[in-house]
Formats: sequence, structure tokens, C-alpha cells
Amino acid sequence: MAAGLGVLSEPDYTEKNCRTIAENREYTAQKLREMGFEVCPSRANFLFARNERIAGEELYLALKARGILIRHFSLERIKDYNRITIGTRAQMDEFLKATEEILKR
Repeated sequence: MAAGLGVLSEPDYTEKNCRTIAENREYTAQKLREMGFEVCPSRANFLFARNERIAGEELYLALKARGILIRHFSLERIKDYNRITIGTRAQMDEFLKATEEILKR
């Protein structure tokens, strides 16, 4: 409740934060598409994406080894996808740089 009240009491901050997340989400989605990812449409604070060149679990483990955490699901229908939470632009750039390096292997 306290978080909800905080959000409601600071509408300008909340709106600015939502805009930043949306901008970083669109930026990240575009960069992933440029790397050959299929990115599901999203209006949330995360992306759901896959790349035919690398299995979802393989990407997850390679990023984890570099200290970058994304979410992988082992359910058959979505095992090739990963859930990527949107962070700051700097965090997303680190994620994108590491992902690009992994794909080049």
C-alpha cells in the first residue's frame, strides 16, 4: 500500500519514470531486432524475445556467466524465449553488448 500511495502522491515522477521505461523498452527491442531477435509486442517493463541462432537457455546461461540476469522458462512452448526486464539505458547497453558478443561466437 505504501508503494501505491507513493506512486499516487508523485504523479510527475511516476509519469517520467513510465516514459523512461517505455523509451528504453523500444530502444532495446529495436536493437534486439537488428540482431535477428523476434520480439513480442510489449507495453510492460519487460520484453519477451527469441533468436533462432541461439537457444533461450543457452543465451540465459551465457549472460548469467557474465553477471547479467534475464529470465528463462523451460516450458516447451516458450523454452526458446527469454524475458528481459527493462532497466536503465546503461544497463540495457551492457545487456545488448554482451548479447551481441555471445551471438558472434
